[in-house]
Amino acid sequence: MEKDKEKDTLKLDFKRTILVGFAFFGIMCFWEVYDYIMPLILNTRFGLNEWQYGLIMGLDNLLAIFLLPFFGSLSDKAVNKKMGRRTHFLFWGTICASIAILILAIFEYIEYQKIMEAGYGNISELIKYNPELANIIANIENGTDYNAVMASGNVEAIQAIKQAQIAMAREVAGNNGWILALFIISLLLLLISMSSYRSPAVSLMPDITPKPLRSQANALITFMGGAGGLVSIILYKIFANSSTQNYFWLFLATAIVLLVVLIIFKLTVKEDRYVELRKIEEEKYNVIDEEEIEGTEKLSKGKVVSLVLILLTVFLWFMGYNAVKSHLSIYATQTLALEQGFVGTITLLNGLGGAIALLPVALLANKLGRKKTIIIGVVLAAVAFLPCFFMKATTPGVKFLFPMCFILAGFGMVCVNVNTLPMVVELSKGSTVGKYTGYYYAFSMSAQAVTPAFAGVFMRYMSQSVVFIYASIFIILALMTTIFIKHGDNRPPKKQKLLEYFSDED
Repeated sequence: MEKDKEKDTLKLDFKRTILVGFAFFGIMCFWEVYDYIMPLILNTRFGLNEWQYGLIMGLDNLLAIFLLPFFGSLSDKAVNKKMGRRTHFLFWGTICASIAILILAIFEYIEYQKIMEAGYGNISELIKYNPELANIIANIENGTDYNAVMASGNVEAIQAIKQAQIAMAREVAGNNGWILALFIISLLLLLISMSSYRSPAVSLMPDITPKPLRSQANALITFMGGAGGLVSIILYKIFANSSTQNYFWLFLATAIVLLVVLIIFKLTVKEDRYVELRKIEEEKYNVIDEEEIEGTEKLSKGKVVSLVLILLTVFLWFMGYNAVKSHLSIYATQTLALEQGFVGTITLLNGLGGAIALLPVALLANKLGRKKTIIIGVVLAAVAFLPCFFMKATTPGVKFLFPMCFILAGFGMVCVNVNTLPMVVELSKGSTVGKYTGYYYAFSMSAQAVTPAFAGVFMRYMSQSVVFIYASIFIILALMTTIFIKHGDNRPPKKQKLLEYFSDED
């Protein structure tokens, strides 16, 4: 009898969570492609420098500051009997985003044709934009052949070629400004489309999951996002593994993935039914979610302070981590002179490391609580980034050391990202989940809106490596705000004396 009682406990519905996670799978597949490829396109196709492409990279996050809370709140109030209040945002948002991706790809292809006609892969033409290249390649066998020089492993020659290509691209883009203008307009349409369904998609997790299980559910959702990220890297390695290759087929493949994921989601997820199942589970196990409370009851002063601190932690974390992420492809290919294919492999390994980390991180959060797990992640990321500042293309073992540091930082990223959103929605009611999800993304996206350009200024006028000092400073500041959070944590099921201070946090 006692055994049966122990077995009859509130448990996460893995199937339900994974199916809902397909929405996040598609979202992260797109963003991983975007975050990796867009800096390369803006820098190597249009010739924009670090702060210029950083400014454009911040556009999506600037838009998100306003759009994510708006669409999150709108989906809270939405009524759609055919698809569910969140699902119809996913449906139309995905279709619009897929169309916008194809339009963007067309303008990238036009610019690609322009720079190739100018001699983007021709050594003799590139020398005109960087005369020093002639002396550098003089002692390289077949030095007049572009592919031979790139395959030679000569760091100085590769860096000189890339500088010449950027200068050439800048001139070509200047002579054909209309292409960049239409590219940016298409990009804006794409970013608005993606923003229209991100908050509703993420809000589905707390919609269908009882509060005590949301860290575990978020870990599973993050795993699905990580799987989407891995697919994006595989697509990149198949369709865009060369500096002189256009990205049209990569964009097309990404749009197809979004549509396939939408079809799977639409055929398997029954949103209203899943929400009803969650309510039944909460009633059965006496979990209070305040789902039906629509009054004007406000958060206590202590909870408001904790909410602000959590959101500040989110802001500071993304200021640091995403400064590195948004400049990774440029830093790795130019400062470290790594091949684009190898950098893609690093990102793939980072995604695999993150996927492997999800289960232990979920268990860690269940054992220690969300706050302590976030602290562990923040410390790991800071420790991982600091050594990268001292790495150069000639550093012994750089092809091993840099990926290891980036993978360790990725583990820290999982610790933070898996637990911060549940801490925010823990303070919400069922009727305001989308609104609070919007708050979370407003702070995370506002950081991501300014940090690419802000970090880019330091990189341009100091060195590209300084981005790691920049990131570490913000990550350490995130540690400071996390320490003072008092509400929003989960209650570990079996408290030890060391963890007793969590007892008043809910």
